[in-house]
Amino acid sequence: MKINLISIEDALNNTGFRKISSYVRMIHPNTEIFYVTTANSHTFAHLLLMRDTGAMQRQDVEAIARGIADADIVGFSSMTHYATLTADIIAEVRRINPRAYIVWGGIHPIIEPEDAIKHADAICTGEGEFAFEAFLKAFKAGESVLETRSFWFNTPDGVKKNRNLPLMTPPQMDALPVPIYQDGEYIYKRGRGFVLAEPQDFMDYSGLAYKTVWSIGCPLKCTYCGNSKFIDYDKNYRIVRHSSPASIIAEIKHAISKHPHISTVVFEDDSFMALPMKVMEEFCTLFRKEIDLPFVITGLIPNYVREDKLELLVAAGMYRVRMGIQSGSENILKFYDRPTPMPRIKESCELLNKYHKYMIPPAYDIILDNPVETVEDNVATLDLLQEMPRPYTLNIFSLRVIPNTAMAAAIEARGIHIDDIRTTYTRPQPTLSNITVFALSTVPIPKRLYGWLRAKALPSHMPQKHYPTLMMLARFLYLAKRATDHILFMDFTVLSGKAAHMVWKLGITRFWHKHIFPRYIPKATPAPPAPEGGTSAPH
Repeated sequence: MKINLISIEDALNNTGFRKISSYVRMIHPNTEIFYVTTANSHTFAHLLLMRDTGAMQRQDVEAIARGIADADIVGFSSMTHYATLTADIIAEVRRINPRAYIVWGGIHPIIEPEDAIKHADAICTGEGEFAFEAFLKAFKAGESVLETRSFWFNTPDGVKKNRNLPLMTPPQMDALPVPIYQDGEYIYKRGRGFVLAEPQDFMDYSGLAYKTVWSIGCPLKCTYCGNSKFIDYDKNYRIVRHSSPASIIAEIKHAISKHPHISTVVFEDDSFMALPMKVMEEFCTLFRKEIDLPFVITGLIPNYVREDKLELLVAAGMYRVRMGIQSGSENILKFYDRPTPMPRIKESCELLNKYHKYMIPPAYDIILDNPVETVEDNVATLDLLQEMPRPYTLNIFSLRVIPNTAMAAAIEARGIHIDDIRTTYTRPQPTLSNITVFALSTVPIPKRLYGWLRAKALPSHMPQKHYPTLMMLARFLYLAKRATDHILFMDFTVLSGKAAHMVWKLGITRFWHKHIFPRYIPKATPAPPAPEGGTSAPH
């Protein structure tokens, strides 16, 4: 019996897919693994013009289906953004091989199971490793699979919905094999079909970085976020779970053994700073001793930013962070159900700024184009960005709705339309207010000019003139500033494609790591003496 597993995403860093693929191959060695990347790596022109890099054509759908249809079980993993493409490929697989059993997992069947089950024989609505193992055992034995937990099934009598298994425990996470990482996977290339993935393919999409997720779970339940559906299934998803520090170190070492070009590690956890201090101390010690590379944390929540943790992480090699702010308006944060008071956001920014000598300017997430914003809400965000300590940069998004979330219900209740996540959320409208946001993340705006812009700034949903050319200019300067921040730091790890390969081959990243980056590691300060009659208190 053969199993084919397919990831449909815009890159090769689908961490959840790589984890379950490794587990399925362990329990069933006759498993082939495929990546369908929806576009080529992004060029500067695409970033500047805020354009997608091209949708899959009908001939691509047919070629992809031909390459994966020769299996007894064909398993798909995709986000909602790529649900339509996934459904098209499933339909073509069914045409080619009607006997193939179609399983759809990943985020989309969790977020919108009622849609996914229309196209598949079964969908996985929870963590997939142990659920798929139980399903596979019954399937191979010729027994009924319909009672498998964490699955919905299409049957002649309708949809059979089963409860999810309990979430994995940390010891169970430790027992999982290291994720697949260039272990015989195939990648789809237009005009060529599926070919064995090579190191250059990973450079094309991830540059010189290794991207991973160590901890799972998020203590927040933001209305716009897909995590809210995970929490609806199991409230324990709000508890941050993680494997041992030794396990994540082993994973990273495995990746580096395959790709010596890896020059930085990116942790895409939802709430890295919520990890206990004791765990973080063990991680930092092991990371510095056994990996000794710079690393990035993209999941900071202001509520959990602490100076003692920042000090520890920076000393271990953290040189870039990303934190979600979303809005400068308490009213809008309440609409998003983000329980972070504005003073706490400002305090977190101040704490990060204390380490500006050691890090590339922090990137703060901001959501624009919210149709419920008032003028006051809109101006509050501009004021926050004007007053925040510099240097910083922004990740700027246009609000989109994920189906079945609390945001979707709230928007529908108000009779408002917002495009869903299937449309690009990195293309804010070219309003004067949005242009000001790009400008504020680039340079300080003089008070008089800022006052003039502030007085004319309106929420995107209000009638107003658009300035596409001015937006392009503002975005160009914004991207140029972000590039300059990396160049001044001598960090070229964000480059992708041939440029990344050249930088690595010329030894620039090795020179940076050996001679430049150590200058950005703060010298350790001696611990304060313990009080008489006892030991010093832990952080």
